[in-house]
Order: sequence, then structure tokens, then C-alpha cells
Amino acid sequence: MNRVLNNPGPTAPLSDVLATAVVAGATWRELARRRRLLSLGLLLMIPVLMLLAVRIWAPQDAPPNVVLPLLARYVYIMFLLPITAMAVGAPAISEPIAEGTLVYFWTRPIRRHALYLGRIVAAAIVSCGLVLLSQTAVFMVMLAGWPDQALSLDLMRLHAETTVVTLLGTVAYTALFGAFGAGLKKPMVAAILFAFGWEATVTKIPQRIQEWTLQFHLGNLVHWPEADSRDVPGLIENLLNLALQREPVPAWESVVSLLVVSLVATVAGVLLLRGRQLDKQG
Repeated sequence: MNRVLNNPGPTAPLSDVLATAVVAGATWRELARRRRLLSLGLLLMIPVLMLLAVRIWAPQDAPPNVVLPLLARYVYIMFLLPITAMAVGAPAISEPIAEGTLVYFWTRPIRRHALYLGRIVAAAIVSCGLVLLSQTAVFMVMLAGWPDQALSLDLMRLHAETTVVTLLGTVAYTALFGAFGAGLKKPMVAAILFAFGWEATVTKIPQRIQEWTLQFHLGNLVHWPEADSRDVPGLIENLLNLALQREPVPAWESVVSLLVVSLVATVAGVLLLRGRQLDKQG
């Protein structure tokens, strides 16, 4: 009888929702203390510096409804979003596996899918928070830099749309690179090859293979102003449109594609983590 009382049996695992929340909170605090976030924050100020340069040298030649889509497409989507997701998403999974510290969460049993979801959710929150702060700074500089431009509903709507697009891209890239971290010993190499090899190359091919890239669907959601053929940027835009002319893809299809990538990458990450040995380094 005493032996039974002294050995009540194994402790029941935490519920999935509670375990995910606990792991996410701990991971968020861990990521928030890393110095790399300061470097990312400085990197995400590039659009702000570009806007300040435009304000000084050519405020009349770059209206806000042109600048916002250009920043979203050529600065955020092509460069900043992949870099942010690489620096946060992949290490959030790969580093504790390589260091053998992921098992420290098991002071009470936690199912592996809850462990993975907690860490990838925290990584996505941190990444989205950094991008959101950058977008907010861009909007504030734009309002201060173009005082003759009235704060219109169209401008606010355009900024809201570009912000949602960049956040969708951040979530998708973070989920994808998190899966890389769960399955590969060197996820950063694979992430770089994917973002700046596959994506950068394939998205420029004027065929349906473009749709196999995140950059294409993110760019498809960016609202472009009507090109003015009287100026050089407008002429270049018209020439590109003629060269890359193809059947348009509905915006809803791009949104669904991004959400599917995020979901599939998360499921893949869970499955890959289940197959990893976590009780020792590497």
C-alpha cells in the first residue's frame, strides 16, 4: 500500500493548448534576449532610411502610393522578410536541438507537436513584431516626409494592405525555415539557397512555375498604381509588363497558397521533430 502511494505513476502530459502556450512564452523570452534582434532591428530600418533619402532629394517625384508598393515588393518581400525569418525561425528550432537543450522543457511531459508549435509560434510572433515595427516607422516617416500629401483613406488602406502582405510573408517564411531547422543540421544553408537561389531565380520566369515561389504570391498581393509611361519608372514598368505578360492569378489564390505553405511547413516540422533524437547534442 505504501509503495503504491509513494509511486503514483508517471505525470500526465500537459494539455496541448497549455503546453504550446507555456513553450511559446519561454521561447519568446529566450528570443527577445538575443543580440541578433538588435541587428535585425537595424536592418529593418533600411526602408526608413530610403524614405528619408527620397524626402531629401525627390519628395515630389515619389508619391506615397508609388513608394509603398515599391518598398513592399523590392525591399521587404525580396530581402527583409527572408532574412528576418532565417534569423529567427530556423534557429528557434535548430539551435536547441543542436545544443541538446530542447529536453529542458520536459520537466513535465510535453508532446513533441506542442513543443514544436510553441517554439514556431513564438518565432513567428517575434518576426512579425519586428516587421510590424518597421512598417509603422515607414508610415510615420511617410506622413512626416510628405506634408503636402493629405492623409487619405486610400493611403491608409494601401499601407494596411502592404502591412498584411508582409506579415503573411513573414509567417510563411518563418514556418518554412522552422521546418528546415527541424529536419536539417545546417538549415541556414538551405534557407539561403531557397530564398536567394530558387525564389530569386524562378520568380523571374514568366511561366506558371512562378507560382511555386512565395515571392510571386506575395508580389501578386501588392497593389500597384497605374504606370505612367511619361516617366522612366513608368516606362520600365510597362516594358516589364509586356515582357512578362501572362494570365493573372486571383488574389485569393495567392492568399490561400501562402496559408497552405504555412500549414504544410508546420505539419512537416512537427513530423521532422518527431524523428529527431533529442536526448543528446546534435
